[in-house]
Amino acid sequence: MKTFNANCLLLVSFLLILASCVIPESNHVRPTYHLLSELGAEGNESLPPGEVSFYVSQVELPTYLQDSRLVSRPSEGLIEFRENDRWGEPLEEGIARVLGLNLGRRLNTFSYSVYPHRKKVSCMYDLGITVQRFERIGSEAILLEAICEIHFPKKVNQVRFIKKIELASVGNGEKNANQEVRALSQAIDEFCGFLALRISSSAVGDPDD
Repeated sequence: MKTFNANCLLLVSFLLILASCVIPESNHVRPTYHLLSELGAEGNESLPPGEVSFYVSQVELPTYLQDSRLVSRPSEGLIEFRENDRWGEPLEEGIARVLGLNLGRRLNTFSYSVYPHRKKVSCMYDLGITVQRFERIGSEAILLEAICEIHFPKKVNQVRFIKKIELASVGNGEKNANQEVRALSQAIDEFCGFLALRISSSAVGDPDD
């Protein structure tokens, strides 16, 4: 009888412990996963198709942006990680992917490759991207700050790009995560326009580039 009672007590204890580890389904919120996207930038008709080729190396991010969660800065010196809104791919790969797509379209070329893919042998330009800021600031806007090293055939240029986009100017003006991600995608597209001007001027023989 004592053995039976002991076994019953152990079984009840096990069931209680198991029940305490189960999160009620009503309290569990599945995160939403987001992807950056290309925005259909217009090509540069002054460049013959396929005339320019480039490679986007691994994008460098500060440690706080290497997390899968979307980031906000409600005020200077504060940072918030959003548990319910996450990136659907490593952010450095997402930035490189969209940058390659948009820049390829702006330069009128399919001859490019992006990390983690290997660099093509015929590549003319290498792009080394360091992103310093890429997040929502306050509740009204997003901010992209980046530095790019453009490796031309005979020299290297380092350029800095800063872009702030008001959320109210994107889509229907809603300030949710979808609008935020679209604004971040738009910032990358404008960064590509900035880079395309420097690369295309070199490709057509601008003496300054």
